[in-house]
Parts: sequence; C-alpha cells; structure tokens
Amino acid sequence: MSIVGGLLLAAALPVQAQDALDEETITERLASPYAFDLLPDDPATPEETSSAVAGGSDPFGPKTVTGDLFDRWFSTKDSGITFGGRETQFGFGLAGGIDQPVPQPLGVGDVFVYTGRGEYDAVVDLEKFGGLPHGRLLVRAEHWYGEYGNVSLRSGAFTPVVFPALLPPRPNDPGVPYITNFLLTQPLAPEWVVYGGKKDILGSFDQDVFAGGDGTDQFVNQALIANPSFLLGMPYSFFTAGVVSPREWGGMAFYVMDPKNRTADFMQFGDLFNQGIIVGGEIKRKTTILDVPGQQHLGGVWKHQEQRDLRFAFQPPDVGGGPVATSGRTLWDSWVVYGGFDQYLVRYSEKPTRGWGLFGRASIADGNPNPIRYFLSTGVGGYSPLGRMRGDTFGLGCYLVGASTQFGPVPTALFGPRDGVGVEWFYNVQATPWLNITPDVQWIRPGLGAISTDNAFVYGLRANATF
Repeated sequence: MSIVGGLLLAAALPVQAQDALDEETITERLASPYAFDLLPDDPATPEETSSAVAGGSDPFGPKTVTGDLFDRWFSTKDSGITFGGRETQFGFGLAGGIDQPVPQPLGVGDVFVYTGRGEYDAVVDLEKFGGLPHGRLLVRAEHWYGEYGNVSLRSGAFTPVVFPALLPPRPNDPGVPYITNFLLTQPLAPEWVVYGGKKDILGSFDQDVFAGGDGTDQFVNQALIANPSFLLGMPYSFFTAGVVSPREWGGMAFYVMDPKNRTADFMQFGDLFNQGIIVGGEIKRKTTILDVPGQQHLGGVWKHQEQRDLRFAFQPPDVGGGPVATSGRTLWDSWVVYGGFDQYLVRYSEKPTRGWGLFGRASIADGNPNPIRYFLSTGVGGYSPLGRMRGDTFGLGCYLVGASTQFGPVPTALFGPRDGVGVEWFYNVQATPWLNITPDVQWIRPGLGAISTDNAFVYGLRANATF
C-alpha cells in the first residue's frame, strides 16, 4: 500500500483502532507501496500491522535499505515527521512496435533501454503540530532519469507498456524532482474522511487488490494498473478535494479535480478551475464467496474541459500530461463509466491477509474526445504459492482496448487507430524485505496500426528498493 493509502486507511479506522497503531505501522506502509485506494477493502488488518510485519522482528531482516539506522540516530518520528521512499529501475526491451519514422517524443521499436524513477515521501502528523486528531500531510517528490518512458513511446500502443517510466510526465527534465503530492487528510469521524490539496492520479480510484498501485510492485502496463478510459488525457498531478466514507459493507467516495496538470507547479492557486472541472465518484461493496472475501466497485468520471476533437486530431492522445486543445476543433465534455472486481480464491492460513485470486475491469466512454470507447481486462494475481512466506507475488492479465470509431480521415491515415490487445505476466521475487526483482513479459497488438507492427513483445526486469 502506498503512503497515501496508508494515511487514508488509518483515517478510516475507528478511533480506538487508530490509537493502537504505532509508528512502525506507518513505516511499514512507507516500505510497502501497494495500491493506494480511497476505499480500503479491509480497514482492520491486525496480522499486517504487527511489529513482526512492521520490521522489528522480521526473520528476513529490515524492511528498508537503511534498516533502523535513521530510527536510532536521526529519527524525527517523535516530533511527528516520518520519511521514506523508493528507487525503481526498469531495464526493458521491445521487439516490434513502431516501425515508421515518427516525430518525438515517439520513437522506433526494436530497442532495449534503461529508466530509473525515484519517489521520496514525508508524512507529517498534524496532531503533533497543533492540528485536529489524526490529521496527516503527505509531501512527495518524484523524478526520473535514463530514457523517458523506457519503451512505452516506441510500442505504438494506446496504453504505455512501462507506464511508471513515464512519470512524472516531464520528458525534457531528467533528474529534476517535482513535488507531485501535498495532500491533507483529515477524518471528521470514523465514517467520514475529507482530503484536499495536490496529488497524483495513480491509485486514486478503480483499484483492485491484484491489479493496481503505481507500477512499482505489480503490473507495469497501464492497462493493468488502472482503467485507461479515464486515465488517458487526465492530469498527472492536480489540485483536488473530496470526501471518503468507509463503511462495513464497503464505502463511497466523491471528488472534484482541477483539470490543469500541476506537475511543475507548487502552490499556484490563482487559476484554479480556469480550464474547467472534473467530477467523479465511486461506490464499493465488499463480497464473500465460499468464505473468502472480494469487492466490487462502480464509478464514473465527467470532464468539462476543452479537449481535442478526434476527427481533427493530428497527434496521438497525451499520456500523463492531460488533454491539450491546439486548434478551434475542440469538444468540451466527456464521460466514462467503469466497474471492476477482485475475488480471492485462496487465502493462506498462516497469514489470512495474503492470498491470490481473480480481478477484472470494464468501462464504456463517449468515444470522442476520449480516444477509447470501451475497455475490458481480467486476470489472476496475488501472493505466489511458491514464495508466499518470503512475500513473492505474481500476476497474469489480459486486456482489450476498444479504439474510438470517431477518428477523422487524417488521423486515421496517419496513425491507423484500431483495437489494442495485450497480455502481461510478472513474477515479483522479494529478494530481501527491502528489495524486489521482477521479470516481466508482455505481448501486445499496438493500437496505432498504421505505424506499428501487428505484434510486439516487451521483456525486461524491474528492481524496486525501499528505504
């Protein structure tokens, strides 16, 4: 779970349970960047919040690269500030993909490249600074280095095949850190949590236990991280405000977003909502089938903002930077309705919060200005039966991206948009508690058919270190 998810999850717990959570729990959430979900499936997971899991007596060693060095000599926990972060390395190759001369930032396939990404978090306990009980502030900085996007911009696919290597979406700024999150979270009651500030899009909604997060420990193809029907063309880092209502049966969430991409901005409030507004919501229901848990969710997003009319577009859809209207041929409104589920098939008796199962997603959208009119994905994933005690995870997923049928004659001739299909498999080896190494293989049928091969293969390794 990512650090933001840890904050919201902790805020969603009953007050008595919150008081039982110590600083080691927060450290564990820093060290385990799983899916940030505004509506956690199991708010109370005592097996995962024990001191053994948090790193104090873990037989496999410390949860972070630095162990307890900073806790002993440079700890700021008592003063209310907790630090953490992770470095992720991507070495991926592409056989096939784009095979025609294309303008930057796109490129030709048949390459093997390297990309790195760093994320650095600080969590401030606002209660210790005179704030309301259980209030939290997350500050996150991110940067990339190596080749921007890795092979994503060379594949010819609508959905980036190594999505986290495109983040933050600043293709001309290698090594430059950007503040992508400055998020306040405040529970008003155990069943009502409000939040506001600047945050990134990853993990905000449409999250499954087995297919979500930010691409650092599960799938790396964007189609299996979150639904591309709303994620394509959305700002990466933006100002937002919302309310989350966790309940015993599941929960609800509602939010508003400023559509301007704020990755390179910090606290510029003068032009909030000048470009329009994005409104969305989601409802989640817990399920139990054959005595094992699962969840189902349904949500929608409506965007009121100037966007390119696909009939007159001359470039592929933007990835991570938000829609850009470059001519008078624009449309203002778009929408998407989505749903998803995950269902455990097996939960291991020695640690019931671990197991594996099925997941799935589906959506339908307007088809213009949204370049995707429908989307389907399904698969299996979770903790591996082969290395569950060590913490190994795996995933096998497939997806279908239904391209819009409203592209005009010029973009159709230039790019040949068509339905895209893909399959991804990964196996995440927890080499140490702070290091996981993940081989990943994908087969894709690129969605930009006029400039790409009919089949492309993606292969590589991801290494993620937590400190």
